[in-house]
Amino acid sequence: MRKPPLRLPSLDLIRGFEAAARQLSFTRAGAELHVTQSAVSRQIKTLEDHLDVKLFMRLNRALKLTPEGEALYVTARSVMRQL
Repeated sequence: MRKPPLRLPSLDLIRGFEAAARQLSFTRAGAELHVTQSAVSRQIKTLEDHLDVKLFMRLNRALKLTPEGEALYVTARSVMRQL
């Protein structure tokens, strides 16, 4: 059986991801976007669930992008600059 086509994630999720990926910090991304660290964390989790892929490696007091996260970041950064 074929999978249904993937719906694009919301722009809010992409914006939160782009900020978190650029800052490598949910806290700094939240400050930039005027939301809490917890809100950014939930956005990233929602985006990961939507895409069915892990975007960040959550290390002890640090974040690192996965290869999939790196690929999405390149595109998200370009899209956000264009907008």
